[in-house]
Amino acid sequence: MTDTLPRQTQLPPLDGHLPARRRAHRPPRRVLLAIACLLVLVFAAAWLLRSTTGGGPLTASGTVEVDEITLAAQSAGTVADLLVDEGSRVTEGQLVGHLSDPVLNVQVKQAASDPAQQQITQAQMARLELRAPISGIVQKQVAHRGEYVGPGSPIVTVADPTTLQLTLYLLEGDLGRVAVGQGVAIRADAFPDRVFGGQVKTIAARAEFTPRNVQTQKDRQNLVFAVTVRVPNPDAALKAGLPVDATFDASLP
Repeated sequence: MTDTLPRQTQLPPLDGHLPARRRAHRPPRRVLLAIACLLVLVFAAAWLLRSTTGGGPLTASGTVEVDEITLAAQSAGTVADLLVDEGSRVTEGQLVGHLSDPVLNVQVKQAASDPAQQQITQAQMARLELRAPISGIVQKQVAHRGEYVGPGSPIVTVADPTTLQLTLYLLEGDLGRVAVGQGVAIRADAFPDRVFGGQVKTIAARAEFTPRNVQTQKDRQNLVFAVTVRVPNPDAALKAGLPVDATFDASLP
């Protein structure tokens, strides 16, 4: 008859050390401490970066533009002469050309003996004069000498290069950091050592989609508000169509 002895439970060694096979699966205490410190540093750096980015200055990019005013014919006639070319500087009210009307010329001769009719024809003749609508630079000559034009037909366009306009597009969450009259610092790559000053002129009351020629494809999916900035340009250094970066003054007016 065979006696069955109870199976003995394996006890750990008396010296308190675990077997080598089990001890290999537990990372050393120094390694765990190093990993914990590294995680703390990563989370702290991420929080600091997010905090710095959110509280930094508000910036946007855009293109400076100039308002062009069109000189149009007040009466029908043929362009008799133009006294200016593209690039010519003019002052407001300056005579820049004439239209001619053969029928009106005959009426002027017939009214020579009639003072009342003469005043009427002189007023009509004055409408054939072409005068600059503003002081500035002739941007484009639309009509040419000998060309027949009707009332309202454009003759030349004039722009004042000393006052430019910049349109920027901001997200709704940034509107609280912008106000009419607020200062704007403008920088252009063409002038790396110069800062141009601007001032917020208007803030759109209605949101719109970002124009496709302004931001990235991701930004174009967002609704934005247009903010126009008046940019004094006394020395005409900035040119229309020049891309610039704008930084809004952190202190509201």
